[in-house]
Amino acid sequence: MREFSARAVPARVAAEPFARSPKSMLAAAFLMGALACLTATGMPSAANAQAVAPPSGKPPGATAPAHVTRVESHRPARRKVVRETFTPAARPGPRQVRRIIQLEARRWNISPSGLSRRVACESNYRWYAGNGSYQGVLQFASSTFYRGLRSIRTREVKFSRERTRMVRATKVVHYSDGSVERRRGIKRRQQVVTAFRGTLPRNPTLTHAWTQLRIGSQAIRGLSAVGSSEWSCPA
Repeated sequence: MREFSARAVPARVAAEPFARSPKSMLAAAFLMGALACLTATGMPSAANAQAVAPPSGKPPGATAPAHVTRVESHRPARRKVVRETFTPAARPGPRQVRRIIQLEARRWNISPSGLSRRVACESNYRWYAGNGSYQGVLQFASSTFYRGLRSIRTREVKFSRERTRMVRATKVVHYSDGSVERRRGIKRRQQVVTAFRGTLPRNPTLTHAWTQLRIGSQAIRGLSAVGSSEWSCPA
């Protein structure tokens, strides 16, 4: 039998079992176990991976952007009427008394300056003016006032005021996702008419200014049971 000397065995092979550290052996065992698990479960093929992958350029769950479906344009009317109710003034100030004179004179087609002169002479436009048994803006006695009240043509008071304002148009944009956007448009001129309507009381006090001015207006026109000549102050 042929004998080999110790030098005939390569030094790398002889020393290899003793050169591996415990840490490297543990890592190798862990790697082999992981490969065994992957082999058992099966890795996805390239075709399957391509089918699962989302389309290029669009992230998962992305939807198409909303688009405009309808546009509505709302233009303000050239003329707008607003209706309001009010209570005719019983105790107006001098400036308001002058305003009521203008309204009643226009209502009964008489000269506002004539009625204004009479009121200025009788009470100086003060509803609380008094001279013995004569009271109010037209200095009515109680019997004269209620005589005129019984023959009054109507208790309804109507007048209007006009003003002009600038109003913006509006554009309403509807989108496919149901959302709505409002956009401001150009300004347009609008005429606003405010129509006021009130009623004189059925049983007013003797000094009720608006009622006295109505009876006085109808007296000047010749429509009242009270004659215009019953006042000492001219109209």
